[in-house]
Amino acid sequence: MSKYGIMKYILLFSIFLFFPASFFAQSSVKNLISDGIMKARLGDYKAAIISLDSAIALDSTAIEPWYNRGLVKSELKDYHSAILDFDHVIDRKPYYPDPYYNRGVAKDYLNDHPGAIADYTKAVSLKPDFTDAYMNRGLALYDLGDNIKAEMDFSRALQYRPEYAPAYYNRGLARFNKNDFPGAIADFNQAIRLDTTSADYYSSRGAAKAASGLFEDAIIDFTVSVRKNPVNEETYMNRALANMYLKNYNVAKEDYNRVIEINPNNAEAYTNRGVACQYLGDTRTACQDWETAVRLGSQKAETFLNKYCNP
Repeated sequence: MSKYGIMKYILLFSIFLFFPASFFAQSSVKNLISDGIMKARLGDYKAAIISLDSAIALDSTAIEPWYNRGLVKSELKDYHSAILDFDHVIDRKPYYPDPYYNRGVAKDYLNDHPGAIADYTKAVSLKPDFTDAYMNRGLALYDLGDNIKAEMDFSRALQYRPEYAPAYYNRGLARFNKNDFPGAIADFNQAIRLDTTSADYYSSRGAAKAASGLFEDAIIDFTVSVRKNPVNEETYMNRALANMYLKNYNVAKEDYNRVIEINPNNAEAYTNRGVACQYLGDTRTACQDWETAVRLGSQKAETFLNKYCNP
C-alpha cells in the first residue's frame, strides 16, 4: 500500500490574545492594536500590519502589538519575520506559553522541526495541558521519522481532549508506520466515530486493513473515501492494488484508468495497469502501458517491458 502522509494541523490560534492593560501607556496605542486585531479577524492582514506597526512606533514596550503582528505575519507566510516578532515577546515575557507555541508553528512551516519541537516543549512546560502543543510536537516528531515519540504526544493530546478526531487519526498514522496495523485500525475507527466526513480517515483505515490482509474490508473503505473525494489518486491506487491481490484485474484496471485521467503522468498507474492487462491476457496493451511508464521514468516498467515485450 502507498504510504499516507500525516494530516497537518499545525495551525495558528484563531484568537488574538490580550495582555493586561497596564502594558499600554496611551489610549491611541490601544486603539491601534484593537484596529489591527479587527482587521486581522476580517482577513485584511496587510491593513492589520499597518495598524500594529503604528502601535509599535508609538510604544515599542507594549508586548501585544508585537505578538499579534507575529501572528499576522504567519498568516501572510512571512515566517522569518514572524519569528523575530515572537522572539521580541519571549525576550520580554518569557513565561507566556503562547508565543513559544506560535514561534514553533512558524519554525515548522520553515521545516525547522527540531527548533519547533524545542518551542512546543517549552510551551507544555509552562502549560502542561496545552493540547495543541502536544499535537504539533507530535506532528513535528512524525516529520522527523520518530513515530514512537509522535505516538506518545498524540496520546497526551487525547489525554486532555479525549474526543479529538485528528489526534486519533495522526496517532493511527504513527502506529501504521510502526506496522501496528490493529492499533492503527482502532485509532482510525475512533477518528471516524467522531468525524464521518473525512475521506482521509476512511482511506487510511483502508490502507491499514489492506496491510493486514483484509482486502475486501479495505476496498469498502477506499470506496467510501473516493465517494467523498473523487480526485484522490492515491486512494484509487490503493483500491486497485487491493483488487489486484484479490485477482479482480478488470476492476483494478478501471481504477488505474481513473488515476491516469486524474494524473496522466502517474508512471506507477501505467505500470500497474500494464500488469493487470498482462494477467487478463492482453500483452499488447500491457506493453503499450509499460512503454509509457518507461518514458515517465519507471524502472519497474522497463523490467516488465524487457521480459514480456522484447524477448
